[in-house]
Amino acid sequence: MKLDKNQQKKLINAIYISSNGREYKTKKNTIYKVIDKAFIHCDFLIVNSQKLVYRIYIKNYDYDDIFWEIMQMSSNSKKNDSLRAIGAFKAPSVLLKKGEVDLTEKYEEQAEYLVGLVDECSHNFMEKYDIDEYVIVYEGGMDKEVLKCLAYIHMNNIEQAVKIAANSINDGNRGNYVNGGKSFFEWIQML
Repeated sequence: MKLDKNQQKKLINAIYISSNGREYKTKKNTIYKVIDKAFIHCDFLIVNSQKLVYRIYIKNYDYDDIFWEIMQMSSNSKKNDSLRAIGAFKAPSVLLKKGEVDLTEKYEEQAEYLVGLVDECSHNFMEKYDIDEYVIVYEGGMDKEVLKCLAYIHMNNIEQAVKIAANSINDGNRGNYVNGGKSFFEWIQML
């Protein structure tokens, strides 16, 4: 079913209302919250007025603080938590689930489905895995080496993070993040 702009606004508003009821915060088509030491966020987008596309993520809350300190941006740690979800310079996250659903006029039902799915995915992940260990053993996403460095630093194993950074640079991977003329991996080597 195709939703007009007004109907799309109603759906987004229903997602915000459902999110707030489950203690999520919202910002620009993203819902997020902190559970224990995990930062959970979900980006969603209405595509072609017909589908709701979503991606659900998790990371250790401290990853951003570590990332910003490495990248010489530690003042970001004092800013709103939404920066951890939608900021241009933020630590990457582990993708838990991505998908899409066809839109209907049952806005509240679809909103509850999405927010419930975020709850379910994050709960199941946290019950089964430690985030640092998951990143080191299983993560295969685009920024896996950056995440592994953050996980090792989070576990106070700087030596292993420096080794990963050196290997990444030797393989021609500078990382997708640059500040002050240096890449993430170059900054790591200075630890």
